[in-house]
Amino acid sequence: MDIFLIAIAFLFGLSVGSFANVIVYRLPEGKSIVLPRSYCPDCRTPIAARDNIPLLGFLLLKGKCRYCRAAISPRYPLVELLMGLVFVAVYLLLSARGERLILFPFYWFFCFSLVVLSLIDFRHYILPDVLTYPLLGAGFLLAVLYPGRLGSGEIGPELLRSLIGAVVGGGSLWMIGLLGKAAFRKEAMGLGDVKLMAAVGAWQGWGMALFAVFLGALAAALVGISLILLKKARWGARLPFGPYLALGSLLTLFFGSPLIAWYLGFYR
Repeated sequence: MDIFLIAIAFLFGLSVGSFANVIVYRLPEGKSIVLPRSYCPDCRTPIAARDNIPLLGFLLLKGKCRYCRAAISPRYPLVELLMGLVFVAVYLLLSARGERLILFPFYWFFCFSLVVLSLIDFRHYILPDVLTYPLLGAGFLLAVLYPGRLGSGEIGPELLRSLIGAVVGGGSLWMIGLLGKAAFRKEAMGLGDVKLMAAVGAWQGWGMALFAVFLGALAAALVGISLILLKKARWGARLPFGPYLALGSLLTLFFGSPLIAWYLGFYR
C-alpha cells in the first residue's frame, strides 16, 4: 500500500511540476497561466496532449519540439522531477509522524510555492505578491484548521504562534535589510524576501523561521564565495536571495529538529 501511495504522490508531483513550469514562464511576463494551452516558445505551435505528459513527453521527444525540432530546455523535466520527489518526501515525512490527511495538501502547497518562488527569483529577481500572500494566508488558515504546538516537533501551528512567527520571520529580514542598507549604502534586501520569510514564519514558527534564514544565508554565502573564487562573479554582484531562503525553509521542514538536536549535542 505504501508503494502505491508513494507512486500516487510522485505522479501528482510530476503533474504539479508541469504546472509550476507554466507559472514560472508566464507569471513574470504578465501572461495568463490558464490560457492558451502550452506551446513551443520557438515555433509557437500548441503542444499536443500526448507530448505534454510530465517527464515522459520530454523523454519520448528526445528533448526536441515535435514540429520545429528546437531543443526543449532540460529545466522543464527537472522541475517536474524535483516536484515529484518533493511530494514523495512530504508524504513520507507526514506519514512517519502520523499526521492527519488534511496536512498533506497544505504542505504540498507549501513546498510547491517555495520551488516556484525560487525559480522566478533566480530568473527575474522578483518574488511576486500573488504567490507570497497566498502562502502567508495558507499558513494562518492551517493554524486555525489544525492547531498544535510550534517548535515541539509538531507541524501544525497555533494561530497566535503563527502570527508571532510571521512577524519574527519577516521582521528579521527587514532588520537585515536596514542594516545592509546602512552598511553598503544601497538596498540589501527586497521586500519580497521579507514577505517570503513572514510566510515561512506563519507556517513553521519563529524559531524555525530564524533557523531557515541562517541556513539560507549560509548557503548564499558559500555559493557567492565559490562564484567569486571561480571568477564567475565579482564582489558585490547581485545575488537572488529567495532561492536560498526557500532552501533553508525546506531544510528546516524536513531536517530542522534533527539538525538542532545534533548541534545542541555538542554542548552536553
